[in-house]
Amino acid sequence: MQVTKRCSVCGRFRAYDANDRYCIGCGHDALADACDCGRAFDYALSEQGPIHCPRCGRAFHQRDADYS
Repeated sequence: MQVTKRCSVCGRFRAYDANDRYCIGCGHDALADACDCGRAFDYALSEQGPIHCPRCGRAFHQRDADYS
């Protein structure tokens, strides 16, 4: 089963297998399959430019502060 996940280190959205733990782009184990509010990232793959969570408005066009 494929799931859209986001890497908190490099900020990229990609389709992964449900059990994948490491980012294909940077190799870190910082993948998340949902926003902190619980909204799944399924909407993000087809979007261009800055992306925000449609439920809570969180910005995803940069790295998370924990990994800056």
